[in-house]
Amino acid sequence: MYKISLVGLLFILILSGCGSPTDDDSIITARLEPGAFTGERALRWSPKAASVALVESAGTLEGNILLGTQDGGPFSVKLEKSEGAAFFDVLFIDQNRDGEYSESERLLTTPKEIRNKMWSSFTSSLNVTITDSESGLVVVNPYPLSLWYVEDPREESQDHALRFTRSGWMQGTVMLEGIEAHIRVSESELDGVFDMDDEWTLALPDSVGNLFQFDHHRPAKRHAWLGENAYRLVSVDLSGRTATLEPIDPGVTRAKEALDDDQTRVDRMAPHSGEMVAFSHDFAEAEERAAKEGKHLFIDFETVWCGPCKTMEEWVYSADAVVDASRDLVSVKVDGDDFPEIGDRFEVAAYPTMILMSPEGEVTGRLVGYQGVEAMATFLSQ
Repeated sequence: MYKISLVGLLFILILSGCGSPTDDDSIITARLEPGAFTGERALRWSPKAASVALVESAGTLEGNILLGTQDGGPFSVKLEKSEGAAFFDVLFIDQNRDGEYSESERLLTTPKEIRNKMWSSFTSSLNVTITDSESGLVVVNPYPLSLWYVEDPREESQDHALRFTRSGWMQGTVMLEGIEAHIRVSESELDGVFDMDDEWTLALPDSVGNLFQFDHHRPAKRHAWLGENAYRLVSVDLSGRTATLEPIDPGVTRAKEALDDDQTRVDRMAPHSGEMVAFSHDFAEAEERAAKEGKHLFIDFETVWCGPCKTMEEWVYSADAVVDASRDLVSVKVDGDDFPEIGDRFEVAAYPTMILMSPEGEVTGRLVGYQGVEAMATFLSQ
C-alpha cells in the first residue's frame, strides 16, 4: 500500500493547480469578447494544428472543417490548381455554409518551397455558431485561422490533409481585489468551443502584453497569478463569452512556484561547448544507414509549433553530455506534421517523442514530452 505524506499531498495539489477556495461566496464572473486579432497584441504561439481529411475528386481536394456546436453545419473546403499551376494555389471555404462556393469565398496563394516541400498557406476568418449549454442562446464568434496544405514532389502518393490553427482568443476585464484585471481565454483544442481543456491567463493593467506571451499562459485547470494573488478558473461557457473564477491559496508563493516550474534551469547551467547532436532530416536514409552500420537509430519527432521541441533544441541537444551520448547513434529529426505516416508507424501521439530503434528495427526506448539533459544523456546511453 502506498502512503502519501502531507508534504507530498500539498505538492500534488500545487502541480494540479488545486488550492483551497478562500470563500464559497467568492465566485467572480467575467464577461469576455473576441479579441482584436490585429496589431502587436497577438498570441505568440499556437496549439497543435487540426487536420482536415481531404478526398480527391476530378483534380480537386475536398473536405469539411468542423467548428462550434455545428448549428449551421460544417464549413466545406475545396483545394484547386489555377490554370497552369503545378501545385494547389486556390482554396475555397464555404463561409456562409450554403453548399456553394462564391468568388468572395475564393482564396489565392503562391506556394513556397520549404524543406523540399511545397507549402500552400492561406488566412481566413469564419463565423462560428455556438449554442451555450446553460442558457440555450446561440452566439456567433469570429474565428480567424491560418491554413496550409503541404505537397512533397518526391512522393507519388500524398497525405491529403489541410491543416489549420486558430489565431483568435476571448478577452475581457474583471474586478479582482479592487483592480480592473485583464483576462484571456483561448483554445488548446481546435474545436471552436471553450471548456476546461483550454487555457487562460490574467494580467495587471500595466502589463496587458503578458496576456499574449507563451510563458504566461496556463492550462484552464491550473491557477493563474495576478501580482501575488492566485485565482482558479471555475468554469467557462462553450461560447467563451463568460468565465467564472475565484481566489485561492495555492500553498506556495509565486516566486517559489516559478522556480519549481523552471524545467530548463538545470539544463541551461549544464556544460555547452558549441557542438550539437548530428541530426539528419531524411528518415529513410537514416534508417538504412543505421541498419547498414549496425547502429541504433535515434528518432526525434517534432513539429514547427512545438515549444518544448524548440527548448530541447536550444538547451538539451547542445549540451555536452547529450552530444557525447549520441556519438555512436544515427540521429534523425522527423516533423510529425510533414510525415504523419512515419508518426503513425511509431504510434506518436504527442510532441516531442523520442524513439530508440535497434539496427534490426526493434523499438528499444521511448520518451514523450520535454526531457532534460540528464534524462536524455541516460536515454541515449542505454
